[in-house]
Parts: sequence; C-alpha cells; structure tokens
Amino acid sequence: MLCEAGGEPRYDWKLLRAPQMFSSKKIQPKKMQQRVVSLGGNCMVTMEMRNYFGIQAANLFDWWITPGDGLVRLIESDFDDLFSPENLQLVGDRRSVANLRYGILHHHDFPRNDAEDRVVGISKEHLQRNREKFAYLKKRWDDLGDNGGPVLFVRYGWIMGEPLLAGIPPEPIGADETRLIAALDRKFPRLDYEVLFIDCPELVLKQPKVSRRETWIFSQPGESINASDLAWKDNNVVFSRLFSTVRLR
Repeated sequence: MLCEAGGEPRYDWKLLRAPQMFSSKKIQPKKMQQRVVSLGGNCMVTMEMRNYFGIQAANLFDWWITPGDGLVRLIESDFDDLFSPENLQLVGDRRSVANLRYGILHHHDFPRNDAEDRVVGISKEHLQRNREKFAYLKKRWDDLGDNGGPVLFVRYGWIMGEPLLAGIPPEPIGADETRLIAALDRKFPRLDYEVLFIDCPELVLKQPKVSRRETWIFSQPGESINASDLAWKDNNVVFSRLFSTVRLR
C-alpha cells in the first residue's frame, strides 16, 4: 500500500508482505482414524455395530447384502466397475438390484416405491449418484492403509443363502477366511487389524488374525436374531452381549 507522509511516498510493508498464515502450501485434510469397520454381510450387523460402538462413519459394505464370495471378489478387484450398468439387474420382481459380476445386492442404493417396496428403476442419474457417493466411501476404505491405529473388521454370516442371488454369479469362487485375509493383507500391507466372524460356521480354519462368535451363545431362551427386521426386539440385546466380549486394542 502506498501512503503519503510529508510528500514522500512510503510503503506499508505490513500490508505488502503476505503473512505466513496465508502460505501457498496446501494444507492436507486430516485422515479419519477408524477402529471398527463392517465387512457385511448385511445391514443388520452395521446397525448393531453403530449402536454398540458409537460408530458414525459410513463404509462400503454397510448396506449391501454381500455373500463371502462377493466380499472377496470386491476386495481383490478393488471394486472395479462397481456400478457399470451391464453388471446390474433388477431381481425378484424389482425387490432389489443384483450385481451380476460380484454377486451382491445393492438393496439400499436405488430409490424404492414406498407403497410396494419395489425398486423404481436403474437410471443414469441413479448410477451417477452412486458413483459419486461410493467414490467418497472408497477413499475412506483406501485410507485405512494409513490408519493411525489397529482396526477390527466385523463380518456377519458367510454364504448368506440369499434367494435373490441364486445363481449369481454362475461360477462361485469358494472363498474362505484364508483368501479374505490374503486379500486384506495385499490391500493393507501395513495395517494392524483383526477380523471378527459372527455366525460363520462354514469357516473353520485357524488364523492368527481371526476371532469368532456365535449369536446363539449370547441368546437367552426365547430370544433370536432376525436379520431382515432391523427393529427386531432381540437383535440389540444379543449383539450387545456379544460385543461386550470384544476388546478393542
């Protein structure tokens, strides 16, 4: 700024010099540190994890129906072409949207008709919205590789036995806990993590990073789990008992 003082020009250097607080160096946003992350296989376990552990951050597997094969396919392929239209198909008289490549249900990713509870359709607008949403969640998933502490992955069920996914995809890969751990190790070579399997009797191999729980052990007489009803009276009670035996590092 040019100031006049006794007829002589004088520069106010305080205004001419940029303060250090306005440095041109770009400030990188702080990455989120996570402690508990869902690996599916349905939205019930996500809700119970949020209720017990106070989780607020969303993650990729929260609201899909994801059999174990689909989980491993997604991690191994790094979610390639997740919302390619040729891979998506309405199934069960529009009850859900199946991903033909990965063998999962995008049960909550497309708008539904409230009166009939049927998926309205798969439009270009819906696909673009999902691509944008899941690009954000995919970055959060990628950031786990530099997480500031250990992570507990929680997986409920394995084969799932979902009728709407019968024959999708036509050739199962027969994934198990060993293949899942290998996929996670390749994706996150520096991450300190464990996997908690809940109600996965199909998985019997011992792994140092794996722990297991069965909901029936934590159920009182007359109580049961209902994975299709998120408001079912026993779900929260049983999962609270189960999660109380899990120690977060």
